[in-house]
Amino acid sequence: MNADGTIHAHKIRKSFGPKTVLKDVDLTIASGEICCIIGPSGSGKSTLLRCINGLETVDSGILKVNGDDFGYYETDTAYHALPPKQLALQRTRVGMVFQSFNLFPNMTARENVMAGPVLVKRADKKQSAKQAQELLTSVGLGAFGDRYPAELSGGQQQRVAIARSLAMNPEIILFDEPTSALDPEKVGEVLNVMQDLARKGMTMVVVTHEMGFAREVADSLIFMDEGNVVERGDAREVLTNPKEPRTQAFLKQVL
Repeated sequence: MNADGTIHAHKIRKSFGPKTVLKDVDLTIASGEICCIIGPSGSGKSTLLRCINGLETVDSGILKVNGDDFGYYETDTAYHALPPKQLALQRTRVGMVFQSFNLFPNMTARENVMAGPVLVKRADKKQSAKQAQELLTSVGLGAFGDRYPAELSGGQQQRVAIARSLAMNPEIILFDEPTSALDPEKVGEVLNVMQDLARKGMTMVVVTHEMGFAREVADSLIFMDEGNVVERGDAREVLTNPKEPRTQAFLKQVL
């Protein structure tokens, strides 16, 4: 069975020094599912995304992404970290969009979008430039390919970052609070691009404070607190009728 676009985590734990940030987290996301993760600051949301993307390594538990053990392989005797080249290959299939854009300031929008395919996949430059232009057009920035990040608004930079992520043809895209660094009037243009991706069937995991987006677009919703998944269910159901007292208290504050 094809498991592309799926995420499965069982009892994953992650600590930084004495602080345990993820505590036995269980998670299953189907191909094409839009999952929003909400919760207070410091609840482990971003760390969970970073583990799914391979920017952090889980301390224990099972993590499968696109059907494969992610970041490690198992023998009869132990778990072993994947060699860097194999991990890099796994990571090309999981896009990540950060809150702080992370564009290369010395590259144009088009060059930023081309960078992954050319530098990581050794793709043909001419073909990559064509693909980059198509992706910029798809996020409403077809006329901005020659602009540098400093010449773009925050919303435009974030849309370039989404196009850059798509250039690697990932099965999954993770979004870490993609609108939190934006002026309020620029939030909509990024959410519109994300809604378009959702309609196309991209698996998306979105850490967000945008409850309207979660209600409108997400299939499932996870509420995290202090490293635990406190509640999970249908997005509209959880937002309208949360069962856990901690979820109820949080939503009362933010809705």
